[in-house]
Amino acid sequence: MADKELDIENVHEDETVKKPAYKSKDGFENIKVRRGFTEIKYLVQIMSDFDVSICGGYPRYMASPAKNVSKAGDVDIYCADEKVFDKVKSYLIDVEKLDIRHENDMAITFKLVEDYNHTLYGCPTIQLIKPVEDGAIKAVGSMEKILSNFDFSIVRAGFIDADTIMVDADFMHDEKNKILRIKNIHCPISSLLRCCKYAKKGYWLPAFQALRLFMDWESRSPEYRLRIIDFLHKSESEGGLTKEEINELEALLNVD
Repeated sequence: MADKELDIENVHEDETVKKPAYKSKDGFENIKVRRGFTEIKYLVQIMSDFDVSICGGYPRYMASPAKNVSKAGDVDIYCADEKVFDKVKSYLIDVEKLDIRHENDMAITFKLVEDYNHTLYGCPTIQLIKPVEDGAIKAVGSMEKILSNFDFSIVRAGFIDADTIMVDADFMHDEKNKILRIKNIHCPISSLLRCCKYAKKGYWLPAFQALRLFMDWESRSPEYRLRIIDFLHKSESEGGLTKEEINELEALLNVD
C-alpha cells in the first residue's frame, strides 16, 4: 500500500481551482511613503502655511507598491477655498518668482524651475488646481472630499506627511496589479479617454469596469447622448468646435 500513499510533498496546486475574487472596499487608509519626498520637500514646507492638499498622481507615485512605478509628471495642489487659492497663487508668483506656463478654467501650471540655486529646483511641475465646485467637479474642500470625487482608485491618494499617504481602500491591490477600478463616472466618454491615457502607462481595464462605462452611457438621457454625439461629430469636421461649444462640451463631460 505504501506506493499508493499520497505523496504530500509532490502535490501541486490545482491550476483549475479559481482563487477567491478580490472584493472592492469602501473608504480610505493610511500607508507609508516609499519614494519621492525629497523632490517636494521644500514645496511641502512652504505649503504648510496654507490650507491645501497635495492629491492625485504624485502621492500615488510616492506610495505605489508596484515594481515598475509610473512616474507623475506634476504635483497637484488643491485649496480649501478661493481665498486660500488666491494666497497660494500670489505666494508662488510674488515670493517664489514662478512663471506661469499655462492656465485654463481648471488649473494654473507653472514653469519647471531650471535655476540650480532656486529652492524649488528638482521639484516636479507644480499645478495649482482652481477651487471649482460645479456639478461632478469637486476641486475644493478637505482632502477626503477631493479624493472621493476622483475617478480611479489608483489616483485616490493624498499626501499627509513625509511618512504617510492617504489612499483609497483598493489602492494597494489595484496599483500593485495595475488595475483601473472606476469609482466615479462623471461622463463615460471622458472616463474612456482617461482609461486610454492610463493604458499607455501600463494599466489594465478589466472587462466589467469597461462594461460599467457602456451601462452608464445607456442610462443617460437621449438628449444628453445626442448632444455629446453632435459635439464630437463637429470636433471631427473641418470647421471644428467654436470656443463656446468647447466650453459646453467640457461641461457635459464633467456633470453627472
